[in-house]
Amino acid sequence: MAAAGNLTLKNYADVNVTYYPLRIETGKQAVYVDRTNSVLAAQSRASMFFSESPTTRKVSGKVTFPVLNATTGVVSYTLLGTFDMRLPLTASLTERQELRKRLASAIADAIVVAAVDNGETPW
Repeated sequence: MAAAGNLTLKNYADVNVTYYPLRIETGKQAVYVDRTNSVLAAQSRASMFFSESPTTRKVSGKVTFPVLNATTGVVSYTLLGTFDMRLPLTASLTERQELRKRLASAIADAIVVAAVDNGETPW
């Protein structure tokens, strides 16, 4: 079995951030950590979870972003983003790719960006 590779995600400035493997359970979960912050409690994590039944593949994940209080040195709050995909095993590769790309595109769409960044909604 190959060694787990790093995960590279973009930050708000569109710069690559390297997340290093923290816990890998083959076929179940992969947890990665961004070691940029020297304070352990303030290190961002990205996780992916996987399961498969005789009929459905489930792929989900989350990214956490703890925010450190500069005065007290403790975490003030943690931001959390998640995704969840349920894919019938009868779905074709093209159909699975359609869902994944559309989900990624939805998150990057101007409507979602405005809601997250500014609290602006289309209604």
